Amino acid sequence: MADYLLQLETLLKQVSSADTTKIRDATNTLKSDFFSRPECVPALTELASRSADPAIRQLAAVELRKHLAKQWPAVDPATQDGIRKHLLEHIVVEPNNLVRHALARAISAIAKLDLPDNKWPDLLPFLYQCCQSPNVAHREVGVYALYTLFETIADALQNEIKQMFVIFTHTINDPESKEVRVTTMQALGKVAEFVETDSTEDVKLFRDLIPPMVKVLQQCLEDGDEPSLKKGFEVLESLLLLDAPILSKHLGDLITFVCTVAGNTQYDDSLRLMPLNFLLLVIMYKKGKLQKLKLVQPMVAGILPIAAESDPDDADDDSPSRIALQIISQLATNLPPQQVFPVVMEQIGQYSQQPDPRFRKAAMMGFAVLVDGSADYMRAKVDELLPFIVRGLQDPEVLVRRAACIALGALAEELSEEVAVHHATLLPIVVSLADETNPDIQKQATNALDSMLEGMGDDIVQYLPQLMTKLVMILDTAPPEVKATVTGAIGSTAHAAGEAFRPYFDAVVPRLQAMMALRGVSPDGRPLEIEVSCRGVATDTIGAIADAVGKEAFAPYLEPFMKAAMEGLKMENHRLRECSYCFFATAAKLYEEEFSPFLAVVVAELLKSCKQTDTETEFADENGEIDLGDDDDEENGIVVNSHVAEEKEIAADALGELFVATQSHFMPYVEDSVNALIQLLDHYYPGVRRSAASSLFKFVSTFYKMSNPQPWVAGFPVQVPVHENVTNIAKLAMDRIVKMLEEEEDRMCVIQLGQDFAECLKIVGPILIDGFQEKLLAQILLILNRNHICQLDIDGEVNSAKDASPDEDEQAEYDALTISSASDMLGAMARATGPAFGQAMPTILPQIAKYYKPTRSSSDRSMAVGCMGEITDGLKNGVTPYAVAMLDLLVKALEDEEEDVRSNAIWATGLVLYNAESDLTQLYPLVLQKMQKLFDPESVTNQRDNACGALARMILKAPNAVPVDQALPILVGALPLKRDFEENEPVFQALFSLFRVNNSWVFQNVNQLLPVFQQVLAPPENQLKPPTRAELQELMKALGHA
Repeated sequence: MADYLLQLETLLKQVSSADTTKIRDATNTLKSDFFSRPECVPALTELASRSADPAIRQLAAVELRKHLAKQWPAVDPATQDGIRKHLLEHIVVEPNNLVRHALARAISAIAKLDLPDNKWPDLLPFLYQCCQSPNVAHREVGVYALYTLFETIADALQNEIKQMFVIFTHTINDPESKEVRVTTMQALGKVAEFVETDSTEDVKLFRDLIPPMVKVLQQCLEDGDEPSLKKGFEVLESLLLLDAPILSKHLGDLITFVCTVAGNTQYDDSLRLMPLNFLLLVIMYKKGKLQKLKLVQPMVAGILPIAAESDPDDADDDSPSRIALQIISQLATNLPPQQVFPVVMEQIGQYSQQPDPRFRKAAMMGFAVLVDGSADYMRAKVDELLPFIVRGLQDPEVLVRRAACIALGALAEELSEEVAVHHATLLPIVVSLADETNPDIQKQATNALDSMLEGMGDDIVQYLPQLMTKLVMILDTAPPEVKATVTGAIGSTAHAAGEAFRPYFDAVVPRLQAMMALRGVSPDGRPLEIEVSCRGVATDTIGAIADAVGKEAFAPYLEPFMKAAMEGLKMENHRLRECSYCFFATAAKLYEEEFSPFLAVVVAELLKSCKQTDTETEFADENGEIDLGDDDDEENGIVVNSHVAEEKEIAADALGELFVATQSHFMPYVEDSVNALIQLLDHYYPGVRRSAASSLFKFVSTFYKMSNPQPWVAGFPVQVPVHENVTNIAKLAMDRIVKMLEEEEDRMCVIQLGQDFAECLKIVGPILIDGFQEKLLAQILLILNRNHICQLDIDGEVNSAKDASPDEDEQAEYDALTISSASDMLGAMARATGPAFGQAMPTILPQIAKYYKPTRSSSDRSMAVGCMGEITDGLKNGVTPYAVAMLDLLVKALEDEEEDVRSNAIWATGLVLYNAESDLTQLYPLVLQKMQKLFDPESVTNQRDNACGALARMILKAPNAVPVDQALPILVGALPLKRDFEENEPVFQALFSLFRVNNSWVFQNVNQLLPVFQQVLAPPENQLKPPTRAELQELMKALGHA
């Protein structure tokens, strides 16, 4: 045995040496001759306690722990007893902390094997005794060993939780050792995982420990002890994720504490980042509590000043100021805008007047991050908000102008049309900023320009000569980081200008060709990321330009640019691959079947991206242990590569676009593509799941269109035969997509899925949902009740009666979009089901109606009345039992303060009155009276068009109940329709019916009607459906005006 020990120790020393050859040889010998036999267990135990070298003792303890799972059962019982006793005796006298920790983990590894069979009854009493020892070293050992036990075998310790609370109540307040206090926090984090939600006593016991835990954090801060502070905040973060409401009682005090710490510039930035990151998680997982306790205002007051601090030069580095802005952004996207926007705006309004430019910068950046979650709320306020940004754009300080460009870009990105209205004011300022010599200002100004141009439409034409001259000049002279943003702005210019961009096409194309030839490598072989970025943006931009100038003008360049994009794939850069895939999708959409020669190569690359692995194994050790591999007891860490996931998202989306564009030419690739997309529905990254589901819906709808179908008919069983391919892919896709919807935790996934589902169902009809109606309705009702998994706080508190917010009718804009997507699904399902959908109405109608209340946002109210219209359009006469209840609400909505709500309300009212079989003519006078105000010629929504449609339906349904001679001048005076051409159907059917019955007014006013008829027969063709167009042409002939 002595020789065996000596050889083992010698080999362990060689492993610890700096000689790689010795390390390799020793490692191989250890694996083959020592660790493969049970004799290694007592030998390693001996070395872990007897070696004179602490490094060898630690390594021996580590290797002991790693090989116990395999070798311990083969050790004879007497030796096992000796090892157990020896480890407990030695751990309390071991002087080295790292060795003690390694021994504690070895003890836990044995306990994992022994405790379930009650083979080590002395262990827990021994550790409890250590925790209560007057010797501080013993307390450190006891607490750390209990912590590692909970990490290793928590299930076997559940009956000990009460005793643990007793011990930890003392050790969290240990008077001598911070190590004891910090390790107690870590142990409590593990204990918390086993506290049941309904165990009031355990929850209270734990809650009482939160204040002393905060004191531990405070001590770590004062000592500048970053490792211990990190451990403490990791525990708090883990408590946020638990079902048991452990932190709820102290959440207000915790937020005050972390805001105070985060705002204290005396602490190192690395320490301040921890409480800031904790706040991000609070917003994500405790938003209900934040609202109930009204903590938004104090949080913003504590965090926004941090945004005025300087940022590090490296844009990828975290800093307190950057995380502070992320917190404002998270508040805006997760909480109702009514509770966040006014609070932030009040403070940044004050900051914008500060003499210190850092605070003015913070004001602009605060505005920028506020936009994403408040866009709809801000829509009506754009005119009053823009002067705030303009002042920033004209600020004398560079950092403020830069931030103002970012703010303008954010606003234009979300509210492009509303911002574009102010082009005369904004464009000259932004173009001037893009011409500054400061590269950072140039970059942000062109970014803002890029966002603005997207929404300008025809208004851009007047600026094109000056704008393109300026952009091309900057492109030729700017540094590489600015070239990328200028190139993107040129793409946006092309997108907005359409064919008007053709005069600039020849000047831009050679420059883009040169950029798409960049290799991303310096002459000496160093990677040049900025070149790769430029090449990627150029690839995106050439796609936008091709779409703008059209297939004929771009035809000579398709082949060379496809070749350049293909070559970009070989550079093995994820971002470049994404840009190439987007270009392929754009080109396919433009050239349709002419793109088919490229399919074989392009689809192969897309499938390669979809199938690649996006995780890698990481052999990491957080305890400073030397790793010889062959760990029998622990799994290796998995590292996720987000770049691969983003590439998969774009690839999955492109597969759908290519099938839509090339149809039958894509058939050889359908099976592999569908299988790849089905697999991606389970991907960890929400963007990949979204794209996969969206493309599957495109596959279903494209198969349907390719089958040359007869128009579908609402109702079940399915009445119009559907091609077998359509049935099969619809069933395959819906099986998996419905399952995905039931389990989906990401709001944006649910939103996108609902929208894509509704669009596909309108095309494909009832075959899509045959057999899935009940499951789909169940999920929709969960969403309408705000009980879907994607809508819940981690502890569900936001939905409980006890903890509901006093402002419960308010919700975050993304939450409102989730509800809206569910209403889209309902409307589409009603259309596909027909009158039989009425069976679901007693359940559905109250859930929709509750969203029309004065306390609800305008988007909620608009959704509610719009959904009623969509459902009625599907129900047809099936609406009759519910018509009175619906009209009671809809007639009130005709006087809503928001035009968009009134617009949807009059549309829905017309549909209910037209489709209901009961006599509702007693309501006509009231509806007609309220309707008059809706014919406002200044209407900026569909309100006027929808009022025309509603009036026409009332005439069609009950002409004798409408004073036609008084109504027709109003109706005809509002024609032709400007926005909602769908409403031309009832309008012209009503006019045809009046001509058929020889109504005197229409014949006397033919000269007023003829210009309207001529305008709707002229382009665009989509103003009338073909049968209505044909009937109008016949009427024109009959009137002698063919």
